Amino acid sequence: MSDPRAPHAALAAWKALRASGAAHGALVTLVRADGGAARSLGTHLALAEDGRTFGSVTVGGCADGRALEAAGRVLSSGVPEQLTVPMSEADALALGLGCAGDVDLLVEQVSMEPADGIGQAFDAAATASGQGMRAILLAPLSTGVRGRLLVRADGVRAGGTGDVARDERATSLAMETMSRDGLAGIRELDGDRWFLQPLAPPRTLLVVGATEVAAALCALVAPLGWRLVLLDPRDEVLSQRRFSLAAERVPSIPAEVVRRRLEGIDAPAVVVVAHDYRVELPVLQAALTSDSPYVGMLGSRRRGATMRQMLAEDGVPADRVARLRSPIGLAIGAEGPAEIAVSIVAELIAAWRGAAPRA
Repeated sequence: MSDPRAPHAALAAWKALRASGAAHGALVTLVRADGGAARSLGTHLALAEDGRTFGSVTVGGCADGRALEAAGRVLSSGVPEQLTVPMSEADALALGLGCAGDVDLLVEQVSMEPADGIGQAFDAAATASGQGMRAILLAPLSTGVRGRLLVRADGVRAGGTGDVARDERATSLAMETMSRDGLAGIRELDGDRWFLQPLAPPRTLLVVGATEVAAALCALVAPLGWRLVLLDPRDEVLSQRRFSLAAERVPSIPAEVVRRRLEGIDAPAVVVVAHDYRVELPVLQAALTSDSPYVGMLGSRRRGATMRQMLAEDGVPADRVARLRSPIGLAIGAEGPAEIAVSIVAELIAAWRGAAPRA
């Protein structure tokens, strides 16, 4: 399955090109690979007008060399190109394929001018990602059609191809794909070919309680690209430097924020480390009855059993109560806040990837 939240960071090459100060550049997109490689589709290689490069469509091998040659031509001509290039065994392995094959690349000229449709679409994609909004980038593959279209889950779009009717059809295709949680790939609609690149928001982790474990989690998840939202009613504690890596610090009653944040397609994980029943109980009531993929609470087995009993007495269905992970984290013998944070992150990864812990 394509996971746009994978470490390759789908928009990194565009962001680097935008930040480079170049007025023009060329963007290479991996749109197809023999054997699938859905996890890697949509990766980008950018070439600035001064020769600087950002990102990679494979692993820097022969495919990237051919891609850079094409990017140079497109940068000069302004005419988009589509090309098929062979992959080496090393490239294929890096893309998750069993053997060498071919990849299809789309090469486009981009301008940093505000009126450039491709730039508008990529800028809007970066904004949507930062706001936690699901979206899809569409690249036209039909001969003679240039542009990019960004369609957000709420129907707002940016960029385009210059043809209103074509863009309307593409918007419908994007909305249908999002409703089915579709994969990256090439689609055909009414004679037009499109490459669709779903962009799910980053993994979001709601951490309740500004504690030492929360501080360790802030430091640990930042390199993973996750968004950590720290909730605690004590504003003076939240402002401490040890929590500075949190994407958001929300000084309010946690249960109200958790209930509101758990609405929507991509419900965040919930980690409760407050160690205060008055805070924990209403938070867990909201989290366990939502679609959150992970709900965990710091504490001993005895404390977890007590909380489950309290939740049941408050009317939370048994199948929902059973979703509570307490003690929290994988059983690795963790001691101290840093190791406990490692065990929680390991369990989160296993839960999100559908991996069963080793016995």
